[in-house]
Amino acid sequence: MKEGIGKEESQNDVLKVLALVIVALLTIGTAGFMILKDFSPWNAFYQTISVLLEHFYHETLEPFPVQILILILILGSYIIVAYVIKFAAEYLFEGTFKENRKRRVMKKTIDACHDHFIICGYGRVGKQIAEELSDEKKKFVIVDRDPKEAKNAEDSGFLAVNGDPTEEKTLLKAGILKAKSVIVVPGSEVDSLYIVLSARSLNPDVFIIARAEREEGIAKMKKAGANKVTMPAQIAGYHMATMALRPAVVDFLDVIVDGKHDELQIEELQIGPRSEYINRPVSFYLNQVENCVSILAINRVDGTSTINPAGNEILALNDRLILMGNRQQLEKVTDKVS
Repeated sequence: MKEGIGKEESQNDVLKVLALVIVALLTIGTAGFMILKDFSPWNAFYQTISVLLEHFYHETLEPFPVQILILILILGSYIIVAYVIKFAAEYLFEGTFKENRKRRVMKKTIDACHDHFIICGYGRVGKQIAEELSDEKKKFVIVDRDPKEAKNAEDSGFLAVNGDPTEEKTLLKAGILKAKSVIVVPGSEVDSLYIVLSARSLNPDVFIIARAEREEGIAKMKKAGANKVTMPAQIAGYHMATMALRPAVVDFLDVIVDGKHDELQIEELQIGPRSEYINRPVSFYLNQVENCVSILAINRVDGTSTINPAGNEILALNDRLILMGNRQQLEKVTDKVS
């Protein structure tokens, strides 16, 4: 990607040089004809344009200074044509045209996204998150300031934006206004804080998950607007300790959390306005799904939770059900719940 950017910058430099050469030739030609031939400014400019476009001057019996001026204009015009041909060839045959077209298609695809995830940072953690979301067939956009990492994401088949995620304009390019969630995992905790602030200011309703390196960072992230904050070191330590103490439990949890396993999964579904379960007891739900998908918990809108709910527990609009079953069973329930 750096090579591509360097090539693009080189081509921009060539265009700037060509523009300067054209301006210089027009200035020299116009001034020369005004001084040497006593032309008016317009006639001098018109004569200069004619020589540059035609590469020819009809009058041959001219004073030596005028001949030198005409030769300079004709040679300059050939140099311009040569560089234009070279630039067009590089654009068409060295991948620039294809690359620009690819970027336009990707921008159009990102602009069409809604209810998608934005991953800020494509390091080790970001790559793992992208793989998990990809396995779950979720729409997501990766944002990374490193051109190489953004290119790696594109080569993996992911939507990517190369830019600084701490800047609002970059988040807007990633579709923050229509995003469902922002996952903040850059290499710096300071960057994470800025990203959370920017994301929250742009979209007050987006769900933000951030990574913190220290305990005090958790409080700062939440004050900045993060909904959830994790500490990878703490999670890894807890997971390893549990693995040592209760290995069979960890194996079971790994199976149900890992989306790659079809035999058993856990899913969170929100009861939508068209759901047939609104104001119905849990027993009604259990009879409908024939007990193939279990309700592990109900997370209420007011923040309370009911673990292993009884059959007489009433379900309400916007309740979030934590369900367990295999992939096929969960897919059948999704339409009824939401």
